Amino acid sequence: MTNIHVLPTFDLATQAEKNRQRQEIADDVAQFLRSGGKVQKLGNSPIDRSTITRREVVEGGHGRRTANKGARA
Repeated sequence: MTNIHVLPTFDLATQAEKNRQRQEIADDVAQFLRSGGKVQKLGNSPIDRSTITRREVVEGGHGRRTANKGARA
């Protein structure tokens, strides 16, 4: 998709503004790391679909629905 296919809206950030924000975030992270901070990079944890239903995934995890049901009763 090119820019000619996108309708401009007035409340969206310009490309220059996005680039400025990216640089600002990169500078903040670099300063955080220099001061001894550590960033935990989270990975992709696949779900074992043989032990959990789609509904349980949507509702937040295996066993959540049964735990809440028991707590309400």
